Formats: sequence, C-alpha cells, structure tokens
Amino acid sequence: MKLKPSLLVLLLACFSAGLFAQVAADPLDFFYTDLTIWETSGIINNLPAARPYPLQMVKEILAQVIEKGDTTQRKIAESHYKRFFGRILTYGGKSDAAVDTEKSLKQLAIALSFDINYEMEEFVSLSASVDGWATNKLFDQEVVPSWNYSDKDIISDNAKVGPMWILPSINSSIAVGTTEYYLNAGLMRGSFGPFPENGVVVGQQALHSGQYSFAVNKPLWGINVSMYSLSATTADDSDSFSPEKFLAVHNLEFRPFEWLSVSILESITYGGRMELLYLLPISPYFISQGLMGLNDNSYLGGMFTIKPLEGLKIDGVLYADDLSFNDIIKLHFDTKWRLTGQIGASYAPRESGIFTLASLDYTMVTPYTYSHKPDDSLSLTVPNFQNYQHAGKSFGAALDPNSDRVNLKLKLRPLEGIDFDIVGILIRHGNVNEGMDAKRIEEYMTHPYITDGTILNPSATNVGHAFNYSTPFLSQDTLQYIWQTGFDATCVLPVLKSGGYMVFRFGYRFEANLNEDINKDIYTNSGTYSESAAAIQLSDWREKATGTVFNNYISAGFEYYY
Repeated sequence: MKLKPSLLVLLLACFSAGLFAQVAADPLDFFYTDLTIWETSGIINNLPAARPYPLQMVKEILAQVIEKGDTTQRKIAESHYKRFFGRILTYGGKSDAAVDTEKSLKQLAIALSFDINYEMEEFVSLSASVDGWATNKLFDQEVVPSWNYSDKDIISDNAKVGPMWILPSINSSIAVGTTEYYLNAGLMRGSFGPFPENGVVVGQQALHSGQYSFAVNKPLWGINVSMYSLSATTADDSDSFSPEKFLAVHNLEFRPFEWLSVSILESITYGGRMELLYLLPISPYFISQGLMGLNDNSYLGGMFTIKPLEGLKIDGVLYADDLSFNDIIKLHFDTKWRLTGQIGASYAPRESGIFTLASLDYTMVTPYTYSHKPDDSLSLTVPNFQNYQHAGKSFGAALDPNSDRVNLKLKLRPLEGIDFDIVGILIRHGNVNEGMDAKRIEEYMTHPYITDGTILNPSATNVGHAFNYSTPFLSQDTLQYIWQTGFDATCVLPVLKSGGYMVFRFGYRFEANLNEDINKDIYTNSGTYSESAAAIQLSDWREKATGTVFNNYISAGFEYYY
C-alpha cells in the first residue's frame, strides 16, 4: 500500500510523540498560565515585572503553592516541579495543525525537541530548548486569527524539502543569583508588567529576542532593569533584519500593602550603537537621553495592581510615547496624546473547582504611538531604530496605532486534566490618514510616504508632524471591527510506564472582520496635487476597504511527554 507524501506527513503529525516547551526560559510554557491563576487567587504575590523567570524563582513559586494551596493546586504545582526539576534533559517531539475553512489555508508542523533545566550550582541555573521544525508556514504566515502570531521562534532560511521548511528554534537563559537578586540573560520571548499574555510594554506574542534582566525583589519594593536586543527593519522590507537596535526598560515598584503595588516605568528605544548608560538601574532615561543629544526615543509610564478582595485582581498600565506638556499643564486636553494603556480585572477563586479564572481587559493605542520616523530623512529604505518594532512586528501590544481591544476570557476545569477556555475579543481600528487637512494631503501626494495607518506610518513629514495638536482616536468615518469568539480545549493524560503524559489540544475561532482592507495606503505619490485627485484617491480607498469577511479557524495538536 502506498501513501501520498501529504497523507504521510499528516499521519506523522497526528501520531508522532510530542513535547512542547518544558523550560523556564519560555513564557508560553503552561506553568505561566497556572502562575496567572495563582497570582490572581492570592497564593502568589509580588513578582518581578519582567518574565520569564529563572529556575531559582520558579522553584520558590512552586514551593509556595505546594505549601499554601489546596489539594488540587498542590498536585498541579508538584507536576510542574517534576517537569522542571525531576530530570536535567527531556526529549521528544511535537506537532500541530490548523486550517482556515473560509480561505482554504492549511498549516502543518512537526518537530523534534530537546529541553534542559539544570541547576549547575546553588546560585546558577540554565534553561534551554532546542527544536528542529518541519513546517509549511513561516512565523508571519501561520493560520491564526487576526492579531495573533506564531508560537514558533523560527526565521526564514533556504532549508526546504518540498512544501516543508526545515528550521531550528533555540530558546535559552542562564541565571545567576537568588530569588531576591538575580541576573537572567538569554535568547527568549518575554513580557513586562501585569498583563503577561498581551502587554503593551513587552508582548509575549513577539518573536524571541536577546534579553538581559536584572531584578531586585524585596517584600516592600522591587527594581527591574531589562535590555532587549531587537531586529530593525525598513519600511519597505519587513523581512530583512538589521542589527544594533535595542529597547531598555526599567521600573521601580512600591508595595506598601499586601494588596497594593504601584510602580513607575521608563523605556527607551535606540540603535546604531550599544549604550551602557541605559543599563543604569535608577538613572532616568529622559535625563540620560539628553546627554546623547536627544537622538533616541523614550517612554514614560506607570503600573499598578490592586487586590481589594480575595481572588479579585485589578491591573493597570499607562505608557506614554509623546505628550504635549505645555497644553496639558494649561488644562488644554484637546492636544497630542501619544500613549497606550491597559486596564483589566480578573477573578480566580481561592479554592479549586470547575470555575478557574475569569478576566476582562481593555487596551488602547492612540494614533502614532509606537510609530517613529527612522531618521531626519524620513527614508523608507533605512533601518528604523526608533519605532517599537522587532523583526517587522510590534514588540508591545499586538495592535496598530489608533486601535483598541476588549478581551474576555473564561477558564473552566470540569475534570482533572481537562481545561476549557472560552474567549471573546473585539478590536477596532482606524486609518489615521482619513480626515487629513489639505496641506498634509498635498504633502503625501507629492512625496513618498506611507499612508496605511499602521505602525510604519509615523506622524513626521517634511512640513511638520501630522495631528501635532490633536488626537483623532478612532474618530474616522471608516473603522475596522474584528469580532472573535471561540474556545480552546486541552486534555492531559498520564503515561504511567514512562512517568510522562499525553496532551491533546483542540481550538476553534470564529472571526467577523468588517472593513478588512483598511490598512492600505489612502494617498499615493503621484507627483502632483489637486483637490479632485485627492478626493478620487480617498473614494477609491473607501470602496476597496469596506466589506465584511467571515473566517473559521480550527487548530489541533497531539503531544507526548517522556
């Protein structure tokens, strides 16, 4: 009997042994999902802002849950402890598949994996994962709902067999210190702040990057200093990467009460050099930037967490890119606000049961936030060291500027080993160039600019900054609306002979996308300007942008743990 190659690959994906990340170096590891539940319920408090954590911190967290949790919580913590500390080397494979039934898109991937968690000395630990992938989709091609990204850290190369890319993925970290003082460095994904799954400072959906994080974690206060080594891209080529782009973030956190933490936050993006001045833990970046000639891009913000009742957690982040200080101090609030923010509430009962976690959060990104010009030439062909991108995608919120998002999630555990997540998401977005005045439109039609309303569309032009004294946040006539709803089901079964377990995954998303093509250039460079020509370009854009598309995404996976 002969099998077609495509059928053989499908069978291998369904029946191969599987193993997803079992390393502290990966914030997508399901340990961090349970950590969110433990933080919300109040079993765990006062963790550093930057994730992932070193093994020293992971061990301390699990010890606290084993000590304070109920029978179910202790059992889950003990299972994680066995994964991380039961053996140094774990090996196996993993597989996943996905389809979009409306667009007839198909995704298939299988991998061999080797994971290491090793406490070399009392104060030194190593965590690493090595995956060898065979996949028919690259990072930015995977079949996922809008504003979702791949969980694979792979980069395009020439290694290809038929339709399958053969690509490696490595995530690693080495940590030195204790749970109170440590330095954690490696190549890995990350997050920063109280919204680890979809944060606005560092989002874990972004491709992995080089990271260096120093933390001081005291009961009443904490300091976190992180440096991220990013990949710069040009506006006309998001697939070609350039080196020497960096994001430095630090925060000072105060914890006056067990139920309250407040922190001030700063960051700076820059490139073309490594600037050691931005590694100083308590030197303000705004002052340091002045010594560098104000050539870099600084952000200022704050974060808070309040736990007013047992099991209830309220979080907030406000992160300012650029503000019109002179207008704000005069109480003129119709002015420039380049900022992003999040606020959310979550609830997790202290005692285990069917209902595990409920969360609701709101995210906004005002026009031109994250979007900075590459240099004074406004060139589309030079690497951009100023914007908030890494490898061609946002390193913060997974949204374009002039967008907001409402995110609802309900997690149920009807039986031991079975998790069922119900999700609902609403995203709105507008192209900020709709509604421009004639002066700006003339500039856009007579010079090469981007007018698609994405993160690649900065406010700077040769005649000044667009909307420099106002913030047209979602006030355009044409808006994009994205509704997503669905579920994710996970079943974990023990394999007694090997001491491991199998994992079955199934997920579904329904998506309605109104005005899907809004992120197209409204005005293009024709060399000349007239009101009638501008009106024609705007009318053509509106005609092509409008319409509704419905998508159904189905995903599945099977994994096996030795």
